[in-house]
Amino acid sequence: MFNIGYIIPIVMSCHLLFLELLKYKKEEVSKNIIHFIHGLIFILYHNYSNDMVYMTHISIGFYVHDLIYLFATVLKCKDKMGQQIPYFIHHIITITILYSSLYNVYFLSILNGCYILEMSNMMLYISYHIHKEHKNYKLIYATDFIQLIWYSYYRIIKILLFSYGIIDEILEQKASFCIMIFIIYLMGVCWSYKLVIKNINNFRSYKALKY
Repeated sequence: MFNIGYIIPIVMSCHLLFLELLKYKKEEVSKNIIHFIHGLIFILYHNYSNDMVYMTHISIGFYVHDLIYLFATVLKCKDKMGQQIPYFIHHIITITILYSSLYNVYFLSILNGCYILEMSNMMLYISYHIHKEHKNYKLIYATDFIQLIWYSYYRIIKILLFSYGIIDEILEQKASFCIMIFIIYLMGVCWSYKLVIKNINNFRSYKALKY
C-alpha cells in the first residue's frame, strides 16, 4: 500500500543531499550524483533486501524530487522546456508505474523490470560524470563505448527477453499500463540510437586526432 508519510522525508532528503553536494560540485554534476546514488540503492535493495515496498517509496520520492527540479528548471528558463519534455514524460510514467505496482498482484515482476532499467542507467551516470569531471578524451570515448554496449544490452535485449518471459502477466494489465511500458521501451531504443551516433562521431574525432 502507498504511504504518503514515506514520500515527504525522502523528497526532503534528496533536496538536502543536493544542497550539500552543491558546496563541492556544479549543479548538473550534483544532480547526476543523486541519480547514481538512487540507482545504487535500488540495485542493492533488490539484491539484498526483502522490503521492496519501502524501496518503491524511495524511488517514487526520488522521481518526485527530480520532477520538482525539472519544473523549477523550466520556470527559470522556459527555453529549456522542449529538451525537458522527454524527462517529464519519463518521470510521470515511472511514478505512475511504481505507484500502481504497490496495488498489483505482480508487484515483484514489475520491480524486477525496474531493476533492469536501473541497471541500464548506471553507465549513463558514470559516463556523464567522466564527461563533466575529466578532460582525457580517450577515457571519455572509452566510457561512451562501454555505455553504448551496457545501456543497449539492458534497455533493448535484457528487458525485451524479460518482458517475453512474463508476457502472460503483462497481457493481464490494463491497456494504459501496457502503453506506458511500451513508451519506456521506445525511449530506451531512441536513447540507444543517440548513443550509436555519439560513438560514431567519437570514432571519427579519434581518427582525426590520431592522424
